[in-house]
Amino acid sequence: MKTLITPARVLFLLILLTLSMTTSAATAEARYTHGLFYPGLQRQAVLQLKITGEPGEKITAITFTAGSTSRPSDIRQVRLSSRADWNGYTFNTNRYIYENAKGRFSGTGSITFRHQYELSHQPLYIWLSYDLANNARRNGKIDAVCTSIQTTTGTIEPEIVNAVGLEERRIGRVFPFPYHVVPYYRPRWVKGWGNAERAVHLTPAHFNLFTELIHFAYSVTASGDVTYQWAGGGMPGSQVADEALREIKRLHREAQARSRLIAGFGHMDGPMTEAVANPDTRRRLARNMAHWAISRGYDGIDIDWEYPDSEDQWRNFGYFIADLREELAGSSLSISIAASVTYKVPTYWVTDQLDFLMTMSYDDLTPDNHASMRRFQGDANVCLNKFHMPKPRIVVGLPFYSNERGKLTQQYGYSQILGWHPRIRPNENEYVSRNQDGSNGPVHTFNGPALITEKCRWIKQEGFGGVMIWAYDTDVPLTHRASLGRAMYRVIRQPRRN
Repeated sequence: MKTLITPARVLFLLILLTLSMTTSAATAEARYTHGLFYPGLQRQAVLQLKITGEPGEKITAITFTAGSTSRPSDIRQVRLSSRADWNGYTFNTNRYIYENAKGRFSGTGSITFRHQYELSHQPLYIWLSYDLANNARRNGKIDAVCTSIQTTTGTIEPEIVNAVGLEERRIGRVFPFPYHVVPYYRPRWVKGWGNAERAVHLTPAHFNLFTELIHFAYSVTASGDVTYQWAGGGMPGSQVADEALREIKRLHREAQARSRLIAGFGHMDGPMTEAVANPDTRRRLARNMAHWAISRGYDGIDIDWEYPDSEDQWRNFGYFIADLREELAGSSLSISIAASVTYKVPTYWVTDQLDFLMTMSYDDLTPDNHASMRRFQGDANVCLNKFHMPKPRIVVGLPFYSNERGKLTQQYGYSQILGWHPRIRPNENEYVSRNQDGSNGPVHTFNGPALITEKCRWIKQEGFGGVMIWAYDTDVPLTHRASLGRAMYRVIRQPRRN
């Protein structure tokens, strides 16, 4: 029987042909990665594409726009990078992700990269990153949108994937302050920081001085769950931490503060080691940690592992941070860690992926001082010269406590030191401790107000990212003449609002 070629049939065949030419077999997901940006830095990741396709299919062009970026002129360079077997971010040293192309946004705020990529059933990861201008506007929005991916079989628009539990995407911003000032805060001392009567009390004024507050209250389990740190005093850790968070948020609102609140995870060496060694548990922990921080309204996550003990454990930590980035997609939450850079030293698998790293520049066994100026400067320069971290991401630790000289067996908070020696001079950095019977104990070393001031001035002079404080709850009130916080804030603090 002869088939009639009717106009309707011709139209139908043309439609089928058109669809086959414009519909790609590839699929793509887009995740917004980093939410914290710094003026003047290069290769700051903003968007990740995860693309799969049929073997033999190729990407021929990808188009992006600047989206809701406040001032597109702040983006000096747009870069495209890729990797087929790694979803992490190692842009700072360029040792693992391969840069494919770069260019600038057009006058209309768009750019098309015509670099070709081979596709397969295995995911291909492609990142868009920015170089920001030195004068990029503080707190300005930094955004990107992938409008189309052209392949040899058609055009696709990626599906945007946001973090679980995220009500709406939060657009990334340029860090609003010139420096980080980051105290660790332990929740059982929310109303009186420290054990001595002279301990500092948390007030709204504090929130307009520091830039971030790490609520150091959480831990993890080997099975990939989030839990609470031990609180002491017979109180459940959950009750103490949750009450503290409510109090922190109340004071933050009262101060109308711009400071960021960070969920702090620590005291977890064994469980963390086990959890991140297994890919399934590692992913479960990343999802649980991300959802925990998002659902409680934090602006970042800080991890104080102490410590990955081998190259394999550092690599597993790097995999975990990459997973955590994916689980935080669209939240704009930052990721930071505290680390010793001379003991159990981090690797680029971890350091390259951080929004900032905080050095534990104390607990040194040298007899002159457990937290000397030499150690402080040396740790900053290790991050700069060995890890190749940009200066704004290097935050150097200050101790608000003492160690027995040449030993790590006994420590006292600063308020306790002043309780024993109320007339100690600002430039003194050692004292004689007291035994329980009132007799003289061993000599301790610490950082007095003059040394804290010197360290903060050096950070500003050299252009590093700022300072971290362990542990801020041991200071005395800011009104006290010898307050370490007062000495610090005279040099480095949130700028006053314009």
